[in-house]
Amino acid sequence: MLNGLLMYPVTEGGKVVHYFDNFAEALLYALIGFAVTFLGIVILIAIVWAVGKATKKAEEKFAAHAAKADLSQPAEDAEGEEGIGEAERVAVMAALAAYLESENSTCEFKVKRIKRLY
Repeated sequence: MLNGLLMYPVTEGGKVVHYFDNFAEALLYALIGFAVTFLGIVILIAIVWAVGKATKKAEEKFAAHAAKADLSQPAEDAEGEEGIGEAERVAVMAALAAYLESENSTCEFKVKRIKRLY
C-alpha cells in the first residue's frame, strides 16, 4: 500500500517513468536527507560556538587591558577623554542630585559618563 503512494508515475517522451522504484529507495533518500540536515545543523552549532569563544576571549583581553590602564593612572588626577577631571564630575553629579531632590523625583540613577558638548 505504501509502495503505491511513493510510486508516482510521470510521462517523459511517451514513456512512463517512476520517481522511486520501491519503498527502500525512498527510505534511503529520506535518510540521506535527514543526515545532511543533521550535519548542517551540527556545523552551524559549531560555528556559533567558535564565534562565542572568540568573542569571550576578546572581551577578556579587552577587560585585562582596561584594568591595566586604570591601575596606571591615579584616581584624583584622572581625566576622561574629554579632559573632564574628577572634581568636575562630582560637581555635575551633585548638581543633578540637588535638582532631582528639589523636584521630589524618585528617580535613582548613576552617572557613568559625562561628555563635554561644544
